[in-house]
Amino acid sequence: MKLDLNELKKRQRARSALAITLESGRLAAKLVRCDEYDSQPAPSFSIPLGDEEVLKDPDKAGHQLIAALGAAGIRERRCVVCVPPGWALTASTDLPEVDAEDLRGYLELRAEREFSISAADLRLGYCAYALPNGQRRATLAALSSKKIEAVERMLEIANRHASSISLALDRCLSQPQAMLHFLTNGNHTDVVVTAGGGVAGLRSLAGPLVSGDTAFDPVAFYREVRITLGRLPDTVRQQVRHAAFSGPSAERLCIQTRSDLLRLGIESPECNHVPATADQSPEAAGAAVETARRVLREQPVAFEFVVPETKRWQELFQRFDSTRRRGLTLAAAGLVALPLLLLFIRSQMENHFQAQWDAMAKNVGELDALQGNIHQFRPWFETSPQGLQVLDSLISAFPDQGDVWAKNIQVAEGYKVTCSGFARTQPALMSLLERMRTRPDITGLQVQQIRGEDPIQFSIAYQWEPQHDR
Repeated sequence: MKLDLNELKKRQRARSALAITLESGRLAAKLVRCDEYDSQPAPSFSIPLGDEEVLKDPDKAGHQLIAALGAAGIRERRCVVCVPPGWALTASTDLPEVDAEDLRGYLELRAEREFSISAADLRLGYCAYALPNGQRRATLAALSSKKIEAVERMLEIANRHASSISLALDRCLSQPQAMLHFLTNGNHTDVVVTAGGGVAGLRSLAGPLVSGDTAFDPVAFYREVRITLGRLPDTVRQQVRHAAFSGPSAERLCIQTRSDLLRLGIESPECNHVPATADQSPEAAGAAVETARRVLREQPVAFEFVVPETKRWQELFQRFDSTRRRGLTLAAAGLVALPLLLLFIRSQMENHFQAQWDAMAKNVGELDALQGNIHQFRPWFETSPQGLQVLDSLISAFPDQGDVWAKNIQVAEGYKVTCSGFARTQPALMSLLERMRTRPDITGLQVQQIRGEDPIQFSIAYQWEPQHDR
């Protein structure tokens, strides 16, 4: 009987997932099955639970979600979640040819440079795209860990877990040509530029409401769109010739921006043909539906913020892949002989090192006693870590609310300290300098550089004096 590993992989693959889309005014969910021939209708629902409510009280949101799931008769625990693109900080970077582990480290380094928030407080995702000359680039997106934890807490209360968390953008990637997408969502509009098989630009701007109750400034909106396009590589910008609109207020946004986009050489559809999201339309189930289908097919997801975990059965399948079957016999023999050989070598090494220790045990005891006498009778012996005291002195002067933060700290010989960083306001920086001048262990404080506004970049230097010397 021939063992078909590909067939086993298909059997172990997840067959269904709960697609959850967070929007500004609602939470949409639908059960997605990978069986295309399943004629049973997939249950779905929508509840008035916006993204801000989830962040504010995830426990309450979890109880509302579990009640809606019970009413819809959905028991699936595996969830694919799409969050609003406006949650993300974005940047663009080159994409080196490295493996997955090295790429994650590279993206973390880029995040440290591009974003003012520490990479430890962010969850990173990316979407790769190609320039016309073949160069690979990527749009880097970062979500606050607190927002991800709020979503995971909501799912935990609802007895669910997230197998994927990404941005609600997969509907944009269905078009092969370069396009400028406007995704209206509540009081904001997500501007997405797709090119080269990925997302080349992403911003969230203030947009019009369906009711038109609030004032919308199309001139300011057009200016921000021009800035977004201006940040793209020239070769990508020249490819963008079409625009697409979707969402509740898509028709109103199309009417107010169509003429401005034509001045940029970007064609828009007829505004009366722009699809508006309705309860009966496919978009009403949320962008997470298409993402869930990709997850079930084990296809890559753009801006994935959940690090995939390799399961034990997947490692087993990789180990016994068809390309390695010819070495199974030799590997089995080695598995039997290798433990015996390792035990023999270990026994010989232990005997050797034990004999060496027995020979030096007496000398080691004498040295330990001598070292104890040195600690006891040398009064100038200093056991406190001076480097940590330098950092503690500097950190204690910084405010707790995060108005001022350090980017680089250097401690030279003789405890000459140089610190550079950023401040949100001038009073916050002046307050920091005043607290440092009042500390007895800081002398010779000098301001080397102050420039910029919001944030203000600064560089200071001073001499740290140990307390027992003063």
